[in-house]
Amino acid sequence: MKYTQNLNEFDILDLLNEYHSELRKLEYKAEFVKGKIGELENLYFTLKSSKLTAANELQKTEKSNEFVNKTTTKTKDISDNQIGEEETVKTRKPYPLSRYDQIILHCIEENGRATLSKDIFDQTKAKAIEEGIFESEEKAKSKINQCLVKLTNRRGDLRKVNHKGRGFAYALPVWFDERGKIIKGHGIKLGL
Repeated sequence: MKYTQNLNEFDILDLLNEYHSELRKLEYKAEFVKGKIGELENLYFTLKSSKLTAANELQKTEKSNEFVNKTTTKTKDISDNQIGEEETVKTRKPYPLSRYDQIILHCIEENGRATLSKDIFDQTKAKAIEEGIFESEEKAKSKINQCLVKLTNRRGDLRKVNHKGRGFAYALPVWFDERGKIIKGHGIKLGL
């Protein structure tokens, strides 16, 4: 307390400027860390879904091979007057669309072009608030990231588009030509 009583007007202003500067630096660091967290979550969900996809493909291949082996063995064991039962390989149904998935697809379709993940988040958040399904900023970010991973990697409803900035943009598959290039008019438009 004695220390603060000895401060003059210029010392106080100097400390205030220093504290405000420090606060701005901390806010910048917090935004930077949130951005990195978002990138890491995207990477995590992408890796996780690719592992799941690879595991599912391996499992399907094993089931298919098992089916072929069983049917081949059965046909050898069946005599002319016996009727064999056919086995069917179960195919997995595609993941159903959640309301957030539908909102994301609608936003991108409405934009008519590849949309940055930040713009997708802003538009989806606004629509979720309007519909009363928005819970919190963090839950919305997590949910939207999960939806983008599902729509691109698991279902194929969207395709990623690289751009010079951070993150990705997302576009409908019909907006790409046979070489995998985005069709003119459907490219990224910054500042939606």
